[in-house]
Amino acid sequence: MSFDLRLTVGADQTALAAGLKVPVRVDFASTPSLLLAAPSGSGKTYLLTWLLSQLAKKTGQVILADFKGIDFIEMDGCKNYFRHDAVAEALNIAFDTLQERMHNPSADTEPLFFVVDEWAGFLSLYPKKEQDAFKQKMASLLMLGRGAGVFVIMALQRADASYITGRDNFGNALGLGRLSSESVRMLFQDEADQIQPKGRGHGYLRTDGKPLREIVVPRIRDMKKLKEEIRAKLQ
Repeated sequence: MSFDLRLTVGADQTALAAGLKVPVRVDFASTPSLLLAAPSGSGKTYLLTWLLSQLAKKTGQVILADFKGIDFIEMDGCKNYFRHDAVAEALNIAFDTLQERMHNPSADTEPLFFVVDEWAGFLSLYPKKEQDAFKQKMASLLMLGRGAGVFVIMALQRADASYITGRDNFGNALGLGRLSSESVRMLFQDEADQIQPKGRGHGYLRTDGKPLREIVVPRIRDMKKLKEEIRAKLQ
């Protein structure tokens, strides 16, 4: 059984400049996992909400691990919403699901999206030994998840190499706003010289095997409705 694993991340900036609205999509079926980096005020939470609202309409399970527990506080009490140190529990659920599916593979297994916001902040709670254990589980999800239908969307303010194991396993990398030099190197290593500071909701998308694209995050007309749809999915 095949599932729709495409997500729209924005509109093509070049096309918009010519008066055309061309959606830019990522397809996790062919290029799994997404790393999103954007400093405060650049639209990270806004885009993450847009992505979650799309997942809410698709077949499959969504786990939202929200370290700060502020931007998605409306989800508090939902079965598949985890905040602050409970992010460890969410990671374990995703990792255990991966292991179970690898031992008992099935073509009909519905996709599982593990969405984690502020991964670096979560890791900073723990000493190095525990950090390494968490990073190893995340690396397993990134390296092996596609075959088991487990996909990762990781969002953070700064893409710091010290907190991310398996950077090359993110087939899609998206940066918004004025990215730090560290984030530029992590997300766009081969295209770093093309990256320029952007305003809120504007940035770049790198998808393996495709040219770098400038994108604009779509405007959300009814944020309350989207949050309600996300909450229903996480229930």
